[in-house]
Amino acid sequence: MKKLLALLTALIMLLSAGAVMAEEKEPVTIRFYNYALSETAKADWWKNTIAAFEAANPWVTVESVTVDYNSMIQTFTNDLGSGLSVDLILGEVSWIPALVEGEFIQQPKDVIDPDFYAGYYDYVLDQMYYKDGVYAVPHYYTNSVVFINKDLVEAAGMDAAAFPDTLDGLKAWIESLDAFYKDSGKVSTIFGLTTAEVPATGSNINAMFTAFGGQLLTDDGKLADLKAEPNATAMAEMLDFYKYLIGNGYTQENLKLKDYRAAFGAGNVVAYVDSSWGYAQIGEVDPKAAEFTVTSFLPTTMGTYGKGESLVESHCFLIGDGLSDGQKEAISLFIQHCTSTENLEGYLNNIGLAFVAHEGLSGCRISPILEGAAKGVSHVRKQTQIGPMVSVQKQLATMVLDYTVNGASMEDAVAGYIAQAEYYIDQ
Repeated sequence: MKKLLALLTALIMLLSAGAVMAEEKEPVTIRFYNYALSETAKADWWKNTIAAFEAANPWVTVESVTVDYNSMIQTFTNDLGSGLSVDLILGEVSWIPALVEGEFIQQPKDVIDPDFYAGYYDYVLDQMYYKDGVYAVPHYYTNSVVFINKDLVEAAGMDAAAFPDTLDGLKAWIESLDAFYKDSGKVSTIFGLTTAEVPATGSNINAMFTAFGGQLLTDDGKLADLKAEPNATAMAEMLDFYKYLIGNGYTQENLKLKDYRAAFGAGNVVAYVDSSWGYAQIGEVDPKAAEFTVTSFLPTTMGTYGKGESLVESHCFLIGDGLSDGQKEAISLFIQHCTSTENLEGYLNNIGLAFVAHEGLSGCRISPILEGAAKGVSHVRKQTQIGPMVSVQKQLATMVLDYTVNGASMEDAVAGYIAQAEYYIDQ
């Protein structure tokens, strides 16, 4: 009986200590800036994910701040200037340099559980490196994806699964499809590449330059020598490919990615190049688009030097500076919660199609739509991040339009680009 009483007393003391520890857990609030909460296709997933996390961690409150994507940077910049805390951001890789220079974000390795952090794939983290370290962690990522309407391809008597693996093969594929659909009035675009003068277009063109074997920036963040090889040939071949597409009406000039997404969803585009999550807008146009949508990676032989490599794009977590220990713990747990198979699998299959960036998600089912592009997921090249990246990339669209539409010679178009890009880099 004495032993039993002693055992019960010890158990009561242990339970009481646990209760005290739970009661002593200091409540914390995370101010989370998340533009996806303003997007119809993604809002419910984020609301449910946050609610489930708060239910499992009642000591944490996630205070969401949301505006549309184009207004997000200005919003949290203004809030920081007003003395409000910005604890966590769902953002883009291109945002990293400015936030680091402003000392607004910190390296995730100093916040996230080390064992979990070690599971991120290096070739994805590499794209988030700036100056002295990695300053973001990916939620998921994409390489360059070719969306293909298999119904349109098969109606032309061709095999949608046999996407060309060379630039010459791609041109022959495009020309065969154009010959079939030329007078049909059904198809507006055979092979779409965006050329509108907006940041997303610049990123897309930069990826195409990479696919042709070019390198836009040096490792130390300067503009690479675009007149030296292999850059000179890669640039010339890329520009001629755009001119071939626009001049023959295979691609429409000045269209944004969102325009191609809508037109693809409506069944008017045979194929176009996008990020994997572009499918969210395709699916908004036609909820049954999965029935005719397949994907491929870029041809692995693109001109003289090109290997079809692309750049990593990622929706990623950026972690605010000046956090308390409690906030750091909460953010570490929240990112792990958002990056679990249980929570992310449905998103990656039904909302924002993408590839996983963490080995802990190796068993996560990926959308069948992305099967054709999956072989190219690690076929990516690291690119140095710089503060004026958005402007440097945006000017690529100006260069393409100058050469393909506005009558400039290739030499003048490239020289104009070099002057503008160096101006932004040297600011």
